[in-house]
Amino acid sequence: MLRDRGGSVELDGHLAMTSLQTVETVLRQPQLFSSKEAFDSLNSPLPMVPIAFDPPEQTRYRRILQPFFSPRSIRPLEQPLREQAVALIEPLLDRGECDFVAEVAVPFPVQTFLTLFGLPLEDRDRFLVWKDAILGLTDASGAADPTASQEGMEHAVALFAYLNELIQSRRGVPGDDVLSKLLCVEGDDALTDEEAIGLCFLFILAGLDTVTDSLGFGMERLAKNPDRRRELVDDPTIIPAAVEELVRLDPPAPFIPRVTTEETTVDGRVLPAGSRISSYLAVANRDEARCPNPFEVDFHRGENPHTSFGVGVHRCLGSHLARLEMRLIYEEWHKRIPEYRITPGTSPRVKWPRGTLGLEGLHLTFPGGSA
Repeated sequence: MLRDRGGSVELDGHLAMTSLQTVETVLRQPQLFSSKEAFDSLNSPLPMVPIAFDPPEQTRYRRILQPFFSPRSIRPLEQPLREQAVALIEPLLDRGECDFVAEVAVPFPVQTFLTLFGLPLEDRDRFLVWKDAILGLTDASGAADPTASQEGMEHAVALFAYLNELIQSRRGVPGDDVLSKLLCVEGDDALTDEEAIGLCFLFILAGLDTVTDSLGFGMERLAKNPDRRRELVDDPTIIPAAVEELVRLDPPAPFIPRVTTEETTVDGRVLPAGSRISSYLAVANRDEARCPNPFEVDFHRGENPHTSFGVGVHRCLGSHLARLEMRLIYEEWHKRIPEYRITPGTSPRVKWPRGTLGLEGLHLTFPGGSA
């Protein structure tokens, strides 16, 4: 096992951080371990706000954006998103079977994005096509894929045009959605059109498939662990703790890249400037020094210091929203479908290669009319 080889391991030309201590050491020191230099390999024509920047630029972006993604700010979304979750789940009841990924885990995060940004839900299917096309423009490492199709580029251009028109129409116009509020900020904190489009692109790239993948992996684990599933049914108040545990076990973005800005030492290794390193979150989350019995699904751990949403200044800006999305799906699903299993004859497969990890599908069978 990687973790048994120390806090860092040389793999395929880069250094992997594999203990919670080494991951935290790297991610808490952006001045030594650059996110900007790591994301420069994407060659993005747009500024990927805020992840592709280091302090002090990243600090400015974070200060501007954080208030709009706080628990208090996203709380008003809970009821409309809950209603959307119910609308996705209830049509499945009488059928007694579904592909959970395709029918719930894929559409719900896109609808959340549209709701957050004040866009019509009727645009969902267009965004799904655009999102898949843009993700296809990068390889498994996240770098630009030279074999990307012309069709994918055309979809990316179409999304850019859509967002550009949207931002022009919302600029300075008061509204209740996050984008309108951001575009009404004035003075030194005002985002340029380019920065606002980059933020939207990043949200689509980093905020949609990650929630989809977390939901898929989480439901797979629950389907295979009926005792844990029954805990959620019997006591829905533990669902927030279940979200943390399921995300700990299966982080959808398990590798965080960084590049050293100067010579430094990590885990006893001297690294020259320009060294590429990756934090292996799934491995660090199983560090027995901080997480007893790390391979078990346990919804009663109490403190759960996982790294799945990142650590330090680049900690996931949308983590509170992601938690809300997952909680709502688990709550509304288990109210209506307490018993389910992976459909016999099917086997969930992980999509690969791609920048995040997720299931191609998750076919579930359950008693028809279980409402």
